Amino acid sequence: MPSSVRRALLIAATILCAAVATNAHAQPPADAPSPRIRPETHEARELLGELLARSPTAQQLVDRLEESDVVVYVRHRWFATDTINGHIGLLSSDPHHRYLIIELACLRTRLQQLETLGHELRHAVEIADAASVINTASLAALYRRIGHYVSGTGAIEAFETTAATETGRQVRTELVGAQSLR
Repeated sequence: MPSSVRRALLIAATILCAAVATNAHAQPPADAPSPRIRPETHEARELLGELLARSPTAQQLVDRLEESDVVVYVRHRWFATDTINGHIGLLSSDPHHRYLIIELACLRTRLQQLETLGHELRHAVEIADAASVINTASLAALYRRIGHYVSGTGAIEAFETTAATETGRQVRTELVGAQSLR
């Protein structure tokens, strides 16, 4: 890919991320399944709706988030590697709310996206349960404490938790079991 195309894609991605951060305080769409979980597209809204309809575990996670001070945006994103199915990040916080973003990898199977969304919702609950998480430094400190290191260096480190991994597996089991009953 020519460097000018790469540069254009990087600029477009940066603008998109800035737009999301700028709109972090926007109101949820009228057909959003939850005021705390805010899918940014019709596709993300359908994915969340299907997950909640088919997975009691995911519904329990959303119920917990409804009682918290976090607002979680959900969107699809193109990752540079096929080893990442999704991730969660902290957009901003104020005295009353903390705004998170779940990004799901494009071009994954529906089952992979549903499982990943369940996994990332578990991370959202982990963050919601840690009132000390108000910025990227405190988010990193939380995952150094409760997670295990996966990759990266310096400011860009990746961590995973046993709880989120197990939640992903449980959600997958619920989804595959529900599928076999149809």
